[in-house]
Formats: sequence, C-alpha cells, structure tokens
Amino acid sequence: MAEVISLAPFLADKRLHRGAVLHMMLAAKVKQSLQVSVEHAQHGYMIVSYVQEKDARQSLLGSTARFRWETDSMVTSLDLQVIQEETIWPVVMIRLLPVGIEISTKGELKLLQPDINIQIPYKVMGARPIEEKGEGTMLSFSPTRLILSTEGFVSVGEFLQLSFHVPAASNEIVAMAKVVEKNFEGGKSIIKLIYTDIAEKHLQAIREYYRKVAQSVS
Repeated sequence: MAEVISLAPFLADKRLHRGAVLHMMLAAKVKQSLQVSVEHAQHGYMIVSYVQEKDARQSLLGSTARFRWETDSMVTSLDLQVIQEETIWPVVMIRLLPVGIEISTKGELKLLQPDINIQIPYKVMGARPIEEKGEGTMLSFSPTRLILSTEGFVSVGEFLQLSFHVPAASNEIVAMAKVVEKNFEGGKSIIKLIYTDIAEKHLQAIREYYRKVAQSVS
C-alpha cells in the first residue's frame, strides 16, 4: 500500500495559514519559481494563488512544486503536485496534492540520557483508533531529536503527537515529531524522532533541561 502523505503536522504552522506568502520552486521542466499566497490548506491538499505575468502564460498542471524553509535546527521541504488549475486573469488558483515530505536537522547536538524517568504519551496521526495511542520511555534526547522505547506499534515516516513534562518546566510540552528510524531491542521498539512542530516556549524548556543534564555529565 502506498504511503499517504499528509500536511496535518504542518497545519498549525503560520506558513500554511491563509494569506501567508511562500516561495514555490517548480520542477526542472518548468525551470522557474513563483511567489504564491496560501488560500487554504487541509490534511490532503493545499490551494495557493499567484499573479500570472502577461508573457508567461503556461499551464502548471501536473508539475511538482517544492516549498522549503529553515529554522535554527532543521530544514523542511514539502513536495506537492499541481492537480487542478483555474485562471481568472491575471490571478491563477492552483490545487496541490502532497506527494513528499523531507525533514533534516542541522548542527545536531549529542544525545544525552535524561536524569530521571520520563514517560511520553503519544498519538499516532492517521492511525486507527485502536492503534493511535501509546506511551514511550525517553532513552535519550537533544533539542531536536528524541529516542524512545515503546511497546506500541509505529512505523518509520509516521508523525506522532507528543505530550510530556521535563523537570523545572511549568507547563506540559506538546509537540509533533516524525519517526525517522526504528529498531527492536528486548521485545520493544526503539524509535528515533525529530521535532516537526513545537512552540518556542516548549522548545526553550527542552533546551534548558538539556543544558542542565549536559552540565551534570561534563
């Protein structure tokens, strides 16, 4: 069964909210890039618009577009295919279907073991109700990555919604993360995740806890 690509993990990001302006890079056969405005985004599609220049009238139907952005810790690339196109001159509205997601981290810090036992409940996005919830034990972490041990069933490429506490943080940390590696040990799954969507205040709480653990082992 083909993997179903979803924009669900990114819908909270302001970049995909109505009115946001994005730089859209097109496939090699078109050899151009466009500045587009987001009209609507849902799990399985996105609608954007752009103003077409008089001398550049060409159909983008069937083309693959890429949206790419960077933060201090990671690079995100979304690939979408143009499946519908409507022109109300000079504005062009296009509907895009997600076909690929690539996330990579930058300047990775060493993974450290937490100094206390931290349990992390999670929800598998898009899973059946009987399979969607689970819990993992934090084995090691950094501000961008997380290693969990879990008895739940998860697959590489899936997105998990996490909720957990770290010492000294006043609020529960809520984040979205992607499973990028999976191994088995002692009858449990050992999964590596990278954060794909996390509020700055929650990320700061993880950074502070990471510094505390780093100082204790140095």
